[in-house]
Amino acid sequence: MKRTFAVVVLLAALGVMVKLAVKPAALPPPRADEPAATVAPTVSEEDALLARYAGSSPEDRALVARVVERYRLNAVAVERSDGIRGLKLLDRLDLEAIFLHEKHPTEFRRLRDLLDDAAAADLLLHWREYFGMKRADDTDRTILIDELEKLTPTQRRLASKHPSALPLMLADPEGVAEMMASAEDDATLIDRLVVLNMVTLEHGAADLRAAIRTLDAHPTLALDAFRLDGMEGFALVSLYGPVLENIGPAVPLDESLILLRVNTDFVDEQLQTHRPETVARRLAHVKAAGLVKEVGGSPNGLRLSVEFGELGDKALAKAGADAADVVFDSFADPVLRRQAASALADHGTMALAMLAKYSTDPDFRDILRSYGGAVIPAIARADAGPETLTYLQAKDQRSFKENLARTALYLAGDDGQSVIRTIRKDGLERVASLSDSDLRFQQFLPLYDVIHLSDVLRRGYTPTTGEAAWALLDACFIVTDVLSLAAAQPEGVVAMEAARSEVKAAVREGSKSAAREAVETSVESAAKAAARETGDEAAQRVARWWAVRSAGGVFQVLRRTPEALARMTLGQLADVARPLCTKAGLRLASWTPVRLVKDGAEVVLKIPPERGLKYVGAQLAQATVGVVGFRKMEEHLSSRRPQGQQQ
Repeated sequence: MKRTFAVVVLLAALGVMVKLAVKPAALPPPRADEPAATVAPTVSEEDALLARYAGSSPEDRALVARVVERYRLNAVAVERSDGIRGLKLLDRLDLEAIFLHEKHPTEFRRLRDLLDDAAAADLLLHWREYFGMKRADDTDRTILIDELEKLTPTQRRLASKHPSALPLMLADPEGVAEMMASAEDDATLIDRLVVLNMVTLEHGAADLRAAIRTLDAHPTLALDAFRLDGMEGFALVSLYGPVLENIGPAVPLDESLILLRVNTDFVDEQLQTHRPETVARRLAHVKAAGLVKEVGGSPNGLRLSVEFGELGDKALAKAGADAADVVFDSFADPVLRRQAASALADHGTMALAMLAKYSTDPDFRDILRSYGGAVIPAIARADAGPETLTYLQAKDQRSFKENLARTALYLAGDDGQSVIRTIRKDGLERVASLSDSDLRFQQFLPLYDVIHLSDVLRRGYTPTTGEAAWALLDACFIVTDVLSLAAAQPEGVVAMEAARSEVKAAVREGSKSAAREAVETSVESAAKAAARETGDEAAQRVARWWAVRSAGGVFQVLRRTPEALARMTLGQLADVARPLCTKAGLRLASWTPVRLVKDGAEVVLKIPPERGLKYVGAQLAQATVGVVGFRKMEEHLSSRRPQGQQQ
């Protein structure tokens, strides 16, 4: 027992000794001049990131500092997975990069790899907003990234200088890059890009390539025509570039464009069998002959000049642009066409009035075929009688001569139809006196009309009411002469004979202008009446024709095209030029509003309605991307979407 107790005590003593042996020595108290020990702070991930790039280049340090300040832990996450290039993409795309990094890491890395090219980095910066609006559109976003990757460094560099031109570059990289590189200066390049932006990309690159071919073939001419007449001028160069090049300075460009636009159908026929040089010579002849206004005022003007030569030129000079329409629209028979052209060349607007009025009358067509333009004066003077009579009757105060003329016309009762029937029945000689272009001196002699009536009766013809009326008036003058002589008043005879001459001259010579005024008045009334007939396309067409004619004719209206273009919206410009551009193989953009999604809400981007071509040019010249660029990108992507996914 004692032994056991001793062992326990011994073990306890050994434990105490071991504990005392390992106890640390007591630290001496700190001296008064020593600072107190501090606890080491915890380093944040953002600070660690900044510290990691402290020894990098100034540009990288600035980049890291910028993105860490803005995005904090998102910047740390991007750098952890994609390094400094990931931070560069974050700096370019802003929140869109974070979205791609979290939701679409593969696309994030594809864009990240593009940043080795400085031009690609600029493009992503300029198109950042558009990428944001394409967050939910995986198809378009993938297509866009694919095509950005395929561009060469040179193509990206050209697109980065004018970022709004990126859709054009994606549609036809080689063609657009070559076109941009060949531009002499920025102003020329902007004008070219404006032209190309007017062409739609919705159907692929076919229309764009057609426009580029025109710019390549006629670089100066195409832009000059576009500046004058918009896309219509550009389309004319696309269609008739060789003709315009051969015309050169012989005809001013604005006049050449009008001549080609108005006479496009006939020019197409000519080019099927003639060289462009031949057509150019014919247009130069029109200018030399002083007939630009007439030929440019009718779609048949050039045809009349070419097919009838000097005769056609004379008809245009005397009767104006309407002469060509009357010849080719009213007469299909070649013989009648030539007779009509001859009548117009001889009698000008008088023939124009009668041909337009009686072209559908079978009797008139018969006598025109048989006698040609010689029938026009007699018909015109008789036809003007009712209108002249109405004019004289409407006057409140009439002179003595006008009263006599009114009486003679009232008694005569002649009209064009009666003269046509007379010529057809008895021949042109029957009305030869009425057919004279100039009044002969014997027609002013006393008893002329009485003797003429006697001659008509002697030859077995039935006198017209006009011949009887003029004979009666002549007889009245003779009676007055006799009474004056009987009263020994020779001055009365002189006065009556002067009155007789003035009345005949006023009535018969005045019928020329009366005929023309009567026809114009009747056309105007018909046009206004037709315009009131709702739903009638023909009436509307007549009304538009009269509006153009009232404005000075087709040529004068087209001459003011540059003024009109400055006031038109992009939609109106496209609508006006669409028919001619379609003929040239160019489909134009519709310029409808762009509908995109941003932060879950629809965003509608519209081009201001009062802005036109200058707006497109301004957007292409600026360093940022606007509505025009978004509109064109939507067109381009719509042509790349798989079938069934068109928006």
